[in-house]
Parts: sequence; C-alpha cells; structure tokens
Amino acid sequence: MANKVLSVINTRVSCRSYSEKKVSSKKLNDILEAGKMAPSACNRQIANILALKSKGYVEKLRALAINEMQRDVFYGANTLVLVYAPREDKFCVQDCSCILENMFVAANALGIQTCWINQVDELFESENGKKLKKKLGIPDDARVVGTCALGYAKEGTKFEVKPRKEDFITIK
Repeated sequence: MANKVLSVINTRVSCRSYSEKKVSSKKLNDILEAGKMAPSACNRQIANILALKSKGYVEKLRALAINEMQRDVFYGANTLVLVYAPREDKFCVQDCSCILENMFVAANALGIQTCWINQVDELFESENGKKLKKKLGIPDDARVVGTCALGYAKEGTKFEVKPRKEDFITIK
C-alpha cells in the first residue's frame, strides 16, 4: 500500500501476549499526544487520559482483574492507558473511542503493540475497584470507556490481520 497512514491502519492488530520490555517515555508521550489530538464533540474535550507505567499501579490494576475476573485481562502489558469521561455526558463513549483509536494507530506506527481492554470500568465497580479508582484520581462519576494496553509482543507471537466480512461496506 502506497500511503503510510493507510498501511499503519490496515496492519494494526491486537496483541494478547506482552514481553517485559518497557515502552520508552518518548514513544509513550507520542502515543498520548496522538490521543490528545482526537476529535471531540463540539471540541468540548470532555475526556481524560491516564497513563499507568509505574509497576506499582499496573500491578494493582492487574491484581484487581485477577481477583475479580480470575485472569489477567491486560495480557502482561506493563503500560496501560485509561481513557475516561463523565459517565452521563452524551458523547462520553464517542469522544473516548476516538482517543483510543488515535493511540492504537500511533502505537502501530511506532512499532508498539496494543489491545483494547473493556473491563476496567466494570472492575472499578467492586469495593476494591472503587478504592483503586479513587487512588488513581479518577472521579466517581467517570466512565472508563476503554484501556489501551501497550507494549512489545512476547518473542514468537504471530500476528494476522483477520479478513473482514464481504458486505461490510455499502455505497449508494
């Protein structure tokens, strides 16, 4: 594909097996900046981005997932980016989703693997989750729309862009 942006979009896949290699601060900042530049409804910029790269916070969230869901829903990633906005805002999901997608595309362009994690808002509903949510500085009324797991794939991980259904697009 001749266009680099389209190539990056068309080759992004989810990673579900991360190595211990850390994402550099420079690459993380570039990814976060791409998220910040996402469109938002009426340019109100209601969403927030919270990057967790300290082992302490990442492990607290991982332990919460293992305790509540009996598995590591973060697949061993050592950098997690939570995107949240006021739960009752009409465009909460749309604005946060645009941020997440920008970060996924930017990460792929930088050679960083990603996976969209949906369970964090649910995890924050438990008693231990409410405590961690508060400790992280996320307002009680906020909805974590998605979390971007970031990192490098474990050696030997195979990636495949899965085919899309035939009738995906209609033009009239």
